[in-house]
Amino acid sequence: MAPAVAVAAVLADPSLLRCAVQPLVDLERAVVAGWEVLARVDERLGTGPAELFAAAQDPDALGALHVLALREARRLRPDVPPDTFLSVNVDPRALADAEVLEELEEWGDLGGVVVEVLEGLWPDDPRPVLEGLDAVRSAGGTVALDDVGAGWSGLSRLLEVRPSVVKLDRGVVARLGTDPAAEATVRAVGELAAALDAWVCLEGVEQPEQLLTARRLHVPLVQGFLLGRPAPAWPVADLARVRDLGAPARRPSGLGALLLDPAPGQLDLDPGGRPRAVVAAQPDGTPWCHPVTTLSPDTDPRAALARAMARPAPDRFAPLVVTAGDGRVVGVVNVEVLATAVATAGC
Repeated sequence: MAPAVAVAAVLADPSLLRCAVQPLVDLERAVVAGWEVLARVDERLGTGPAELFAAAQDPDALGALHVLALREARRLRPDVPPDTFLSVNVDPRALADAEVLEELEEWGDLGGVVVEVLEGLWPDDPRPVLEGLDAVRSAGGTVALDDVGAGWSGLSRLLEVRPSVVKLDRGVVARLGTDPAAEATVRAVGELAAALDAWVCLEGVEQPEQLLTARRLHVPLVQGFLLGRPAPAWPVADLARVRDLGAPARRPSGLGALLLDPAPGQLDLDPGGRPRAVVAAQPDGTPWCHPVTTLSPDTDPRAALARAMARPAPDRFAPLVVTAGDGRVVGVVNVEVLATAVATAGC
């Protein structure tokens, strides 16, 4: 069946569109951190999900397909395993569709939900897309930018979207372990992601050498056939393969010795326990919310201090928030203490 005909068939019979999930693995902790929801099309239609959505050239058809896919994903949400997130894919063009945004509103609080948008395929006017992403964040959701590196607009798109998760294109991942330039690309994206307070995820990990390279580069999240194929909820991930790599080699320095437990009320958390703001008292006693700067526990203190000092003056000395791979709070770091540690070479 031609993809365009398949679009009409799915819109007429939504049962032809189903979903599967694929685990995203936290490499440091060797646990499943989240699940990406992937559309699946009834095999009788003779077309795949990528072809199906690509064939929906009409904006209304594209939006209607997304609504159906999101409804399927929403049915999974009550049963998401504890301490994991659910990630859904949305074509950036569909984020301008009122019905798509209404469906996301039906989800309620989006804490623990990641909305992935493709790096390419953006409309000429990105403002409706960015407004849709702002609505996702306002509802407590997290934004990921998918397929980074697959198009020419990757760097500018990163700066435009400011995602919390950066998913590197599988074309780069496929070369890890055999192409030094691919490793350099992962390092560069990792540094840029760190400056944006984002986590890097490698997708399409299919070979042991790719997994080993990801561990060596301290990539937080990976997914791919090597660790778990898409399947009905909830497939078992091959975590033994990660454990067999042994404990991750620690960087020479980190923030562990400087961590403090957050004071009561110091952090505004979403329902999933992820930080939304750092709360401080103004001289008159009224609360003031600072944007969150998140870091991983093994961030070098010098890099952490540089990040803190690069913030706008009103936020420069707000505590830094250290989080695990799933975004949950590990502790906070006082910037003055951090500066002293760096100045005295204590870290």
